[in-house]
Amino acid sequence: MLRRNRSSGLCEIGDFSDPTLISTLTAWLAASGASELEISTKDGCALKIVLNPVTRPVDGREADLHMTAPRSEDRTVKAPLAGVFRDRHPGIPDASPLAGDGSSLEAGAAVGFVEVGPILLPVIASEAAAVAKVHARAGELIGYGDPVLTMEQAQ
Repeated sequence: MLRRNRSSGLCEIGDFSDPTLISTLTAWLAASGASELEISTKDGCALKIVLNPVTRPVDGREADLHMTAPRSEDRTVKAPLAGVFRDRHPGIPDASPLAGDGSSLEAGAAVGFVEVGPILLPVIASEAAAVAKVHARAGELIGYGDPVLTMEQAQ
């Protein structure tokens, strides 16, 4: 999938029109639990994949977990992928952080991004709530499943 440029030693993303590449990236996106993936390269190529939550395949085990999981007052939003955490979109340098302590979030709102090379994956709030604490800091390396922020029910 990734090709190594032997002259520079850098990895490059393949052809964005390649169905195999798109299929693989879509499968990774679905497995991560995220709904969007945006990739842009230095040479101006771009690819954006958005999964429709209505048609997304549901794993039976995942459905059972959602039905039996106890609901607590505090909820943690976790990183969908390992990479560099960005608290705002890197293409908008003057933007303020997407989520801060005490801010209110809507369900489906982006609370930050995980950047892996040219891949930028949003970190999404699963429900409307207030931010109790932000755990990840901008520019910090985070791992898959690391807590990004903790949400609490809005009063």
